Amino acid sequence: MTAHPPLREVADLLRTVLGRPADWTDTLRPDTLLDGELHLESHDLAAWSLALRTRYGPAADLATHLTTLDLDALTTLTLADVATLAAGSTPGAPAEPDGKSTSASSNAPDPSPGAGAAPPGPAPSRGRPPRGRFLFVSLPLFGHVHPLAAVSRELLARGHQVLWAGSEAFLRPLLGPDTPIAPIPLRAHRGQADRGLAAARSRWDGYIVPHARHTLPGIERAVAAFRPDVLAVDQHAVAGALAAHRAGLPWASLAPTTMELTRPYRTAVPRVEEWIEGRMAAMWTAAGLPGTPPHDLRFSPHLLIGFTGTALTGPPARPDNAVLVGPALAAREPDRAFPWEWLDPARRRVLVTVGTLSLDLAADFHARMVEALRPLGDRLQAVIAAPDGTVADPPAHVLVRPRVPVLELMPKLDAVVSHGGLNTVCEALAHGVPLLVAPIKGDQPINAAQVAAAGAGRRVRFAHASPQQLRAELLAVLDDPAHAAAARRVQESFAAAGGAPAAADHLETLLPARPRVPRPAPPPSPSRTGNAHP
Repeated sequence: MTAHPPLREVADLLRTVLGRPADWTDTLRPDTLLDGELHLESHDLAAWSLALRTRYGPAADLATHLTTLDLDALTTLTLADVATLAAGSTPGAPAEPDGKSTSASSNAPDPSPGAGAAPPGPAPSRGRPPRGRFLFVSLPLFGHVHPLAAVSRELLARGHQVLWAGSEAFLRPLLGPDTPIAPIPLRAHRGQADRGLAAARSRWDGYIVPHARHTLPGIERAVAAFRPDVLAVDQHAVAGALAAHRAGLPWASLAPTTMELTRPYRTAVPRVEEWIEGRMAAMWTAAGLPGTPPHDLRFSPHLLIGFTGTALTGPPARPDNAVLVGPALAAREPDRAFPWEWLDPARRRVLVTVGTLSLDLAADFHARMVEALRPLGDRLQAVIAAPDGTVADPPAHVLVRPRVPVLELMPKLDAVVSHGGLNTVCEALAHGVPLLVAPIKGDQPINAAQVAAAGAGRRVRFAHASPQQLRAELLAVLDDPAHAAAARRVQESFAAAGGAPAAADHLETLLPARPRVPRPAPPPSPSRTGNAHP
């Protein structure tokens, strides 16, 4: 951030808020009065304040500053005063009208926004490391947001500016109180109860396509106000890719699943792949972009980051710009409501979870799992993640909770029973915890096969495994030390891959050419015996 942001940048944010034409900014002067000449309404000031705070940080909170001013100060407040406020200092040293700072620390001219010009970025003061602006876009799913949230936290720790575009209600509990969010209302889409190839249709027509259509306008508003250097886009949040293309910005695909990393449809059922490509082409056209997509919108031509590692995937064919960084983990808000005192250190502990999108299919599986666990109360306890009232008659050693603090719980677990979602699989293996995987759809069969091939767990049939089979397979995971040993080998591989710091390193390579931001020391790898998390 410059000592004094260019006046034109501040004025352009106001122009965007007011919906004025591009040449309107040329009519403004540094001493233009906000009240007496521009006649700004309270909602205009509130929207401008949000844009300023998003762009320059909390010091630029115009709405808060206005509450400290008396009537005389309010009526004499000028555009230059706001530019100075955005710099984080007391108004009084106005920014110069040609866009140069009054500080000698930065003399770079303000690039006028024109055809082909890169989005202007705040030049660093001399001697300070440069900073970039990253806009994150994700589907509103826990397993998708968690790894991206760890990366955004790493970027914030390095001094970059980060903005998320999405549902404030969904994202805020996951991102914490300080991460800026450009709000887009959460809209319900059709459920994901299908399985097999039918799940591909419902995933795209019932979720991915409507999500893109609903969120694209809000993402583009965030791009206009925030002016990011780079977009970091969940591979299935196609609206983020469309917004990046429309704005001419570099972007990275972040892959929270292995489906697109392995491309099973391309060789096994190529017509399904063609159908998916048709859906992406239709989204491209609906977004008003010319011709056809120049590439698969799930794959950025700039960078693809996968949150897994070769110890699990092996060496499958991947795009040349793909990097695997292992799971990106960050400490989450402690769950003080969880009954930690219920855990018995004398018994082994198991977590049962089937993820966010599979709960419609889980009732029968949960019932069979409870029967599998019922006679094992003398040797283990189990926590089942399921909505209240959906698991009937659990015994005393089975705890059913609608929300489970998974990362807090992982160091205390001996096994995880999972649907095979990549986020759950990698969180378990990052803590050296072996798995029993009952895959349902999507990339889950791929992940289950990888876990079994690595020796880090076993695989069962989700729909048909009997309670007796589930019990036998779970005990095999718990009792055979080879599974825990293999899980620890994967854990070591994941730690070496770098996680969120490595992902941040790669994202920084997409910033406009300038010196790199120094990387801080990496956090310790997760421990099975402590409560610290990376």
